[in-house]
Amino acid sequence: MRNSGVEVEEVDYAKTGLTAATVEGIVEKAGSVAAVLNTRHKTAKEKGWVAKPPSVAAFAKAVSEDVNLLRRPILIDGERVVIIGFDKPAYAALEPKKSKAK
Repeated sequence: MRNSGVEVEEVDYAKTGLTAATVEGIVEKAGSVAAVLNTRHKTAKEKGWVAKPPSVAAFAKAVSEDVNLLRRPILIDGERVVIIGFDKPAYAALEPKKSKAK
């Protein structure tokens, strides 16, 4: 991604954490909790969230306490989520930012 020429703003939420409101916004853009839920996380398995994801509010609260419940990376373009999780073909399809002619 870094060498693709695509301009991104990176947020390392594993280090900085996320507020519940931010998580709710991500879920809204992605369309559902299931789309962004890390189904390999121990808590997700123990609570049965893999089969039946929690409400947005419950998920947002849980992620604000443990960001690893959220799949990574998540690429957001304005008001829509473009890519969730590592998806090499999807990254390859992104268009690099065109430089402005002088």
